[in-house]
Amino acid sequence: MTTTIGFLGAGRMASAMITCLLSTGYTIRVWNRSTEKLAPLVERGAIACDTPADAVENCQFVISFMADDTASRHVWLGDDGALDAIAPGTIAIECSTLSHGFVRELADIMDAQNIPYIDAPVTAVPDQVARGETVFLIGADLAVLERARPVLEAVASKIIHFGTAGTGTIYKLMNNLIGAVHIAAVAELMAVAQKAGLDSEQVAHTFANGALASGPATMALPGMVAHNHHEGIHFTTALRAKDAGYALQLARELELSLPVGKAASTVFNHATAIGFGDLAQSAVIETLNKQPV
Repeated sequence: MTTTIGFLGAGRMASAMITCLLSTGYTIRVWNRSTEKLAPLVERGAIACDTPADAVENCQFVISFMADDTASRHVWLGDDGALDAIAPGTIAIECSTLSHGFVRELADIMDAQNIPYIDAPVTAVPDQVARGETVFLIGADLAVLERARPVLEAVASKIIHFGTAGTGTIYKLMNNLIGAVHIAAVAELMAVAQKAGLDSEQVAHTFANGALASGPATMALPGMVAHNHHEGIHFTTALRAKDAGYALQLARELELSLPVGKAASTVFNHATAIGFGDLAQSAVIETLNKQPV
């Protein structure tokens, strides 16, 4: 029998994962708030659904890719939400980057309904996901993870199990906060270099091939050099701001102060507030160019 997977969301990451899973023979049912994103997936063989509840019917697995807590709460718990129709025993795999508090709340709700839950945020860009190179950061009961492993391995280069539900999110939030720190710092490097008259391409090349290079910072460099933040968007300024905020919220839960992370969060919050939220993360450099010393 063909395994059927319900998908909640069809954004960049979800669409890439759906494409990969379709190529390996899975049946995919998918719902998305913006229905126009479903057309290319339907052309590849996915089944478009009218509601989250419709998307999870007769599925053995459900995978969610939502932007934030509010969107995730809506698709799982709202009117015509997935939990209205999901069958007991169906494995719920939440790939969204959410707050730790909401992940734990959702895990408890799922447990009460006998829905095995996997906290499974990912690290990858859409092209990597489409090639089956997703890195899953897992918080789940090990027995549940083993049941879901064939589906995850179909799109994964690594599956890293940290512990119970919520632990994958803890790592993901701090990982993304470090990304915010790196991008904000390299924006300062590029802003100073450009203001001082250095060659932007040379500075970017030197950094990208130096000892301090990091993946997120290097990915943001082309946009900072060209001041083009509209093309090739892998991750937006607003999403980075959201993730940084969730990481700081986690730190408060643990009664920790994260001054470096807080500074980076402020940079991304400011960039989002002044209109760069839907642009690539490289847009944070534009906030530096507009601020007096």
